[in-house]
Amino acid sequence: MADWGQYLLRDNYFSIAQGQFDGYSVVQVSGYNPDIDTAAAETIWCGGGVYPWSVFDSVRVLTVVSTSASDTGSVVVSGLDADFNPITEEIDCAGLTPTTGSVQFKRINSAFYKNGGSNNAGDVTITANGNTVGLIQVGIGQTLTGVYTVPAGYTAYILSGNFSAQKGKDAQVRFYVRLFGQNFRTVHIGEVFENIYHYDFHAPVAMPEKSDLDVQGFLVEANNTRVTTNFSMILVRNNATQ
Repeated sequence: MADWGQYLLRDNYFSIAQGQFDGYSVVQVSGYNPDIDTAAAETIWCGGGVYPWSVFDSVRVLTVVSTSASDTGSVVVSGLDADFNPITEEIDCAGLTPTTGSVQFKRINSAFYKNGGSNNAGDVTITANGNTVGLIQVGIGQTLTGVYTVPAGYTAYILSGNFSAQKGKDAQVRFYVRLFGQNFRTVHIGEVFENIYHYDFHAPVAMPEKSDLDVQGFLVEANNTRVTTNFSMILVRNNATQ
């Protein structure tokens, strides 16, 4: 017998993606860590190590710089301000010369390189107070960072998540959530060997406003292990009527 409930959900997701429901939007987050070593716990992001959340204990302006003089486009950063409201800033990129923006960020959720039809020729690093908080690898065009913070006035509902380890390697991956003012705790955990682990939450995991999500890799058995993660969410404004 057909699962009509699932069909209805899929129809609603499509309508949300089309912008038909006011206050609802789809959020897709992808993370990639090309080098996790044994006995290390690292966020699934290109910057290496655990994501430096403490940098944003205070609001920060952002600086961008590339390893290639050819990168003279701009970097568009999406994040949250001091009150956790969504903000965006476009910072001109001057190749090897660092350039600093003017907007004060409390969190950054994503960034992409903008330059007509070409992607970044070098690694573009985004720093705050001298610390790397985002990295756009050569030719990728955007950050691949397995972290996310829910804006004020919204709730994020995690629908599904996955992670993978490269051929011949294994990893344990943990989805951490930190409610505002509390500590990170594990809401989902799994292990994989040279494969993809995928999980659909039949009851979505709700993250209230200002919650932080950090996906981390653990217990790899070989150095230089590549790990990826992807997760899908519906972001809902708390006063939405649908």
